[in-house]
Amino acid sequence: MMKKIDFKCFSLALIIILFNNCTTTGYKKMSIEDPETLLSIQDSLLIKRPSNQSIIDALVNAHINVAEKYINKGNNASAAEHFKSASELNSFNNVSKYGLLISEGRLLVSKGNKNGIWDAIEKFSKASTLYPGNGEPFYLMAISYTKLGDTDFDLILESYEKALALELNDKQRSEAEKKYEKAKERKKKLESFWK
Repeated sequence: MMKKIDFKCFSLALIIILFNNCTTTGYKKMSIEDPETLLSIQDSLLIKRPSNQSIIDALVNAHINVAEKYINKGNNASAAEHFKSASELNSFNNVSKYGLLISEGRLLVSKGNKNGIWDAIEKFSKASTLYPGNGEPFYLMAISYTKLGDTDFDLILESYEKALALELNDKQRSEAEKKYEKAKERKKKLESFWK
């Protein structure tokens, strides 16, 4: 009798473990292939399993994937919302923290307000500490300094130089090289004007 109960308990435990592994694997896959659908059931998942790390990780990845789609469309406001949601689910996730800082910074720069641009530069600077090998924050700082007045060439050129010394995607590298050369020419022209 005891062996039958042990076998039944073992079988039930095995089924529960397999079921949990299948569902969490499914959520992980869904966070990549169909993140919007996964996010549509986020509240239900968190109510049922608020401390299930696999589900939380899948939701964080889903928010990040949706945010990246918004970035590609140029919608920094929606991207920032999703990066913020991901950061709230997992405050240790550097991808979401980085994305939030960059998206919020881009939003501030796009508004053109001088104080907002300074705030954006601060956000880009914080983002640069999360991934020290990434040149994107310095590239965005250079653009921001240019928007502030286009005459503080030391900050502009230094930011472009840092960006170009680090990792950039091909498009950013090409743009940074062109803008760096243009800033050097403008500095030279301005200096020769005042001689």
